[in-house]
Amino acid sequence: MKINCQYVVPTLLVTLLLAGCSDSGVAVSPSVSESLLDSTLRSAINASQPDGIDSLLMPDSDALDSIPQDAANTLSRSKVALGMMLFHDTGMAVATDPGGEQSWSCATCHHAAAGFKAGIPQGIGEGGVGFGVDGSARILKSGFVLPDLQPLSTPTVLNTAYQDVMLWNGQFGNTAGGVNSTVDANRVTTTDTPKAENLRLLSGLETQAIAGLAVHRLDTDGDYVLNQNEEYQQLFSAAFGSLNTDDYHRDAGLAIAAYERTILANKAPFQRWLSGDMNAMSDSQKRGADLFFDKAACSDCHQGPALSSLPGASDDELFFAIGMNDFDVNHTQIHGTVAEADTQGRGGFTGKSKDMYKFKIPQLYNLSDSASLGHGARFTTIKDVIRYKNQGVAQNPDAQHYLDPRFTPLNLTETEMDDLANFISDGLYDADLIRYTPTRVPSGACITVDPMTEGC
Repeated sequence: MKINCQYVVPTLLVTLLLAGCSDSGVAVSPSVSESLLDSTLRSAINASQPDGIDSLLMPDSDALDSIPQDAANTLSRSKVALGMMLFHDTGMAVATDPGGEQSWSCATCHHAAAGFKAGIPQGIGEGGVGFGVDGSARILKSGFVLPDLQPLSTPTVLNTAYQDVMLWNGQFGNTAGGVNSTVDANRVTTTDTPKAENLRLLSGLETQAIAGLAVHRLDTDGDYVLNQNEEYQQLFSAAFGSLNTDDYHRDAGLAIAAYERTILANKAPFQRWLSGDMNAMSDSQKRGADLFFDKAACSDCHQGPALSSLPGASDDELFFAIGMNDFDVNHTQIHGTVAEADTQGRGGFTGKSKDMYKFKIPQLYNLSDSASLGHGARFTTIKDVIRYKNQGVAQNPDAQHYLDPRFTPLNLTETEMDDLANFISDGLYDADLIRYTPTRVPSGACITVDPMTEGC
C-alpha cells in the first residue's frame, strides 16, 4: 500500500512516516505506442542533450541519495522534516517594529501556491501585512521604517538542488573549485555582510539558508522558539544527533537547505512523459517541447532536470546577459530604489567587465504560478517572455554592449510561440506542490501568513 505524502501528520511522527512515502506518485506504465510527435521530440532531446533523455529526469523527493547535495550536509529524512517546519514557522520572526512579531517566514516569499516564489513582484518579509491565497495580497505596512524588501524578483526554491550557487548574481556558495572560487576573495566573503557566510565553504543553498535567517530576521538565538520548544529540540536531536546549542543558526540553515533540495517538480507532465507515459502531454505541449530542444534552442541555455543549468556548470554556463529591465520603481508594488550593483547582476558581485548585466539562468517549472517573471518582474506571462526572446531586442540600454551572442531573434511564428508557451506553462507544471507543506508547526504559530490579517 502506498502512503500519501501530504505531510499532514503531527510533527513528531513525520520522520517515522516519511520512510514509506514517495512524492512523485505511482509510476505510470509506458503507453503502448509512440506517436510521430513523441518520436520527433525524443530525437530532438537526444540530439541536444549529451546524456540523452535520462539526464532530464528528476528523482522522487524521498530518493535522497539521488538528489544533488553538499557533502557537508548529507540529506536525511529527519533533517528534511525539521527543515520543512523551520521554513514555514512564523514563530521565528523577530520584529523590529512592536506588534509585528510572527508575521512572516521563509515561505512568505517562497510559497507553494506561487511556485515557491513570492506572490508579488517584490517580496516583503518584515513590514508586510496580509497574504491571501498565494501571497498576492501582501502589501507594505504604511509608514514602516525598515522593511525587509527584496532588491530583485524573488527566485523560486523549486528545483534548486540543481543549482550550485544562489541568488540572481550567484553570490552565495563557495565550495572548492566552484564558480565563486575564481572571484576575488574579498568580494566573496565580504565581512559585516551576509556574504561572510561563504567562509563556511558550503554550497549555495546551504550558504543562503544560513545567511537568510539573519537577513530576514528569523531568530535562532536567545530565548526564542528553537531553544525553548521541546518538540524542536527533539527534531534537532533527530536530525543532527545532538543539540548543538552553540550554533543553532548553522544547523537550522542546514536543515532548511536539506528540505529545499527535496522540493522537486517531479509530477509535471513532462517528467511523466520522460518516464514513459506518452499520454502525459498534449500534442501542443509536445510540439512546444520539440521547439524548446530544437528550433527555438532554449536548451542551449536551459539544461538539466530543472531546465536551469547542470550541477557543476561553469560561470559562462550559469549566467547570461539578455537585457531584461530591472524593477520599475514607479510600479505601485515596488518600493525604494534599485542599487547599481543589483542592476549589474553578476558583474556587480564579481567586479568583472565580462560579467556585467549577466543574471543566473532560472529554472522553468511552475512559472505559471506567478505573474512576475524575469529578475525585474517585467513580464506577467510566459508568452510575454517568449515574445521578448523571439524579437531579440534588449529592454535595458545599459546592457546593450554586454548581450550574449545567442540572444538573437528566434523567428518563431505565433502558433509556434503558443505551443512553446503551452509546453512551459502546462507541460512543466506540477499541480501538487502543496505536498511540500505542513499543516502545523511546533511553535503553534501561523504557517506562512500574517496572523493579524489572515488568521491561522
